[in-house]
Amino acid sequence: MVTAEVLQAKSLCGDLLRWETRGPGDTDNAMRRIARRHGIEYGQLWSLRYRAPKRIWADVLTSISNAYEVERQRQLRKLAHDTKVTEEVAGARRNSVAKARALLRQAAGETAPVVGGGEP
Repeated sequence: MVTAEVLQAKSLCGDLLRWETRGPGDTDNAMRRIARRHGIEYGQLWSLRYRAPKRIWADVLTSISNAYEVERQRQLRKLAHDTKVTEEVAGARRNSVAKARALLRQAAGETAPVVGGGEP
């Protein structure tokens, strides 16, 4: 039986891999880049992706959680930059800009509903 910690690690690794993968056929290389960048053993990532273990060591789960948070912050910075560029090009009233701003506020701890009052 798989523990809740293994399921959590598997979910976090799935998100890390989704963010890192550059396209079809890049899964193995993406896992190697994640392992190298965050100091997680490649075998642990491979195992969580293809053959979930019954249990996971606490230090491995902590490493994966830390890597997830670092990459999450990187994704939020990329979203903020893209939102800024889109706002400059298309205007601040665009629906996509409003939704991105709401998502960034939510991630920062401010809970604000997504408003769709801008242009399409």
